[in-house]
Amino acid sequence: MTENTVAVPIPPDLCAELGNMPLFYGKLSQKLQLSLAVGMFVSKEVSLARAAEYANMTLWDFSELLNSYSVSVVDYTEEMFEDDLAFVRNGFN
Repeated sequence: MTENTVAVPIPPDLCAELGNMPLFYGKLSQKLQLSLAVGMFVSKEVSLARAAEYANMTLWDFSELLNSYSVSVVDYTEEMFEDDLAFVRNGFN
């Protein structure tokens, strides 16, 4: 996947708070990428498989992460299911 860089101003307090969250490890950019993936899944903008891909996680690991946030992975639309199915059939590309 090609990466793009986006400049986003973040208040220092928010940066510090992100660093203190126990479920987040690594660089701030990775934390933000994971947060975006979770947010996009929760708001039903992307399927579970696509969100896991955006988070650079396996489906299993991403599902476990969502479970730790008490987010159900089975509450998504038929369109999202079709996207997941196509994703799996195409060899995760």
